[in-house]
Amino acid sequence: MKNATKHAEELKALIKKAPKDPKPDPKPSFEPLAALVRGAMSYDVPDARADEAMSRIEREFVDLNELRVATDLEIQELLGARYPAIEQRVAMITQTLNLIFEREHTLNLERLKTLKKTEARQFLRDLPNLSPFVEAYVMLYGLDTPALPMDESMLALLKDAAILDPAATVVEAQKFAEHHLKSDEYHESYRALRRLAGDESRTKRKPAKA
Repeated sequence: MKNATKHAEELKALIKKAPKDPKPDPKPSFEPLAALVRGAMSYDVPDARADEAMSRIEREFVDLNELRVATDLEIQELLGARYPAIEQRVAMITQTLNLIFEREHTLNLERLKTLKKTEARQFLRDLPNLSPFVEAYVMLYGLDTPALPMDESMLALLKDAAILDPAATVVEAQKFAEHHLKSDEYHESYRALRRLAGDESRTKRKPAKA
């Protein structure tokens, strides 16, 4: 990327402009598979909506194995047809859980905690239906390993701020952010960018005054 240093400074300045987190809780920690499901329900939607979806899943299914064997239609009906990209999200969850079960012979990703960071991340990246956002979400919140989840709304934010090229992808944005931010800042940086992206999205949806 041309002028990478300049754009890196712009990224850091943008993060500092983020409104304060209304709920500045400590960095959460989930079991890896729970982080996978939560991540799949979180990209490009507000936290409150993702929390509601997770509550419904936890009330309906005894465990993630029961979720794994449920039909996509059953899960979609539980979460509601109006949930953004619901078919894509549910397919990502069920197909990935089933693939993990086939590969690991158990529905468990605790083994990844014993691997090197690069090996664990490559395992997740090799899961064909897992998005870059969810992969990084599992690393950060399920394996307590540095990674910065990046979704389309965050990508659009960085493009609008002219920090990234208009043709940049989510993967490229994620790599850029991880390269230029400190690993111990990933959680706060992710939260800040997510808040900024949400604010920008709401502003764009707000009708102009007459």
